[in-house]
Amino acid sequence: MELVGPVLTTVVVIVALVALAIVGGIYAKVRFKIATPDEALIITGRKRGTPVINPETGEETTDLSGQRVVIGGGTFVKPIFEQVSRLSLASQSFPVTAEDATTKSGVGVTLRSIAVVKVGGTERTVRAAAQRFAGRSQEQVIEQQTSEVLVGVLRTIAGTLTVESILYERQDFSKEVKDIAVPMLAERGLVLENFEIQTVEDSGAYITNLGRPRAAAVARDAEIAEAQAQQESTERSNESAVQIAESNKALALRNAQIRQETAQAEAEAHAAKERAEAEAQQAVLEQQELVAQGRAALREQELQTEVRKPAEARKYEAAQEADARKYAAEQEAEANKTSAIRKAEAEAQRTTAQADAEASASRARAEAALVEQQRRAEGALALARAEADGIQARGEAEAASERARGEARAAAIKAESDAYETFPDSARLQMVLDAMPKLAQPYADALGSIDGITIIDKDGASRVTGQVATGVQELAQLLKAQTGIDLMEMVKGRGGDSGGPSTGPSVTRPAPGTAVAGPTATDPATADRPSTTQDEGSTD
Repeated sequence: MELVGPVLTTVVVIVALVALAIVGGIYAKVRFKIATPDEALIITGRKRGTPVINPETGEETTDLSGQRVVIGGGTFVKPIFEQVSRLSLASQSFPVTAEDATTKSGVGVTLRSIAVVKVGGTERTVRAAAQRFAGRSQEQVIEQQTSEVLVGVLRTIAGTLTVESILYERQDFSKEVKDIAVPMLAERGLVLENFEIQTVEDSGAYITNLGRPRAAAVARDAEIAEAQAQQESTERSNESAVQIAESNKALALRNAQIRQETAQAEAEAHAAKERAEAEAQQAVLEQQELVAQGRAALREQELQTEVRKPAEARKYEAAQEADARKYAAEQEAEANKTSAIRKAEAEAQRTTAQADAEASASRARAEAALVEQQRRAEGALALARAEADGIQARGEAEAASERARGEARAAAIKAESDAYETFPDSARLQMVLDAMPKLAQPYADALGSIDGITIIDKDGASRVTGQVATGVQELAQLLKAQTGIDLMEMVKGRGGDSGGPSTGPSVTRPAPGTAVAGPTATDPATADRPSTTQDEGSTD
């Protein structure tokens, strides 16, 4: 029981160390990034400068960009503080077309070519390319920028050459393009691996007409060659016929000679046949003896093959099977290891790509919302400005209209006032008299609407005329207060100018259609006269 505690503690410590080692190994594997042969790793996040040596000039500079470049190797990426980006170093080819490029001859041509470019394999070129292409659609951006550079160079060089030079000296043309484009692409971290001009076209028929003289010469030479060939063919046919006749003659002579030689040979063969048969029998006996010896050797060899060789073969086969099983086990273990590494790398890449995609989507949504808010604010501001301008314009128009009406009314009043000042007293009196019916109309309407009057007063009906006279005086005072004209004085003055003494009070006749309740007198003395109005139902 005393040993159980230490043993258990030791086991726990060992298990903890093993688990820690496994976790550390997995973490190191996730954070240790390896660059494939066709890519470069760019690790950013450092703040200190590092020395950089230019491989072409040997000049040493200090890199303050905080970048670390890894090509064909691996490196440990610090979590949180560093971030890794992958830049492809693979070659890519794409067509480059320069349309309507003007040549030295003044002819517009279309140059179609193929370019093969890649990101340079040095640390300097990778840094330059990373600043332009990392985090973007690398192939598309490289194709766009390379095409722009090459099209410009093609147009520039085509302007210094004739169409014939471009057609017949394409290698020199391509070399000049490379000499100019390579330094320009090197500044972007790109290497021009190959550039070839495929076709040269023109919008007219210049190139076609350029080849017509050569085509005509070739056709002429072909016709001459064909005639010469026919002549040579005829001559050779005749020579062949002569040779055939001579060959037939020689053949006949040779056949006769052969037949003679054949007969002689047949005789000699008959004689030799008998000798050959005897010699053949002797040879058969000797052959049979050799066959017997061969059978004995063959039996010895069969025993060797059937007993000793199978045993050695089984031994060799067992050794080969053991080696094969060992090799298969090693290959399976290596494959499992490689598969696990690739799965871990793929998971890390997927996680990084997903995070980058989510970040890009968030930025895009935020930018879109900001643009929409700005657009709405600009629209509301423009609408408010338009409404304010409209309100201001309407207010200015209404103010101008009111000002014009006021000025017109003031001018009319002033004109009337000036004209009134020039009128004589008789005209003024006539104006007043013309206005009197309008001023007296309310009083007449009020009295005309009375069907009957019952007066309870000691003075009787004479009281009515007094009230009418009082109303006329009040009306005259009102007119004087409003216009400054004393109607009573004007009437008196007009009566005094008639040329004779007044025989009685001046009575103003009412206008036609005006109801009068009693006599209207301009003299208060008329108020003492009895009224001629019948009092209906009055009692004294």
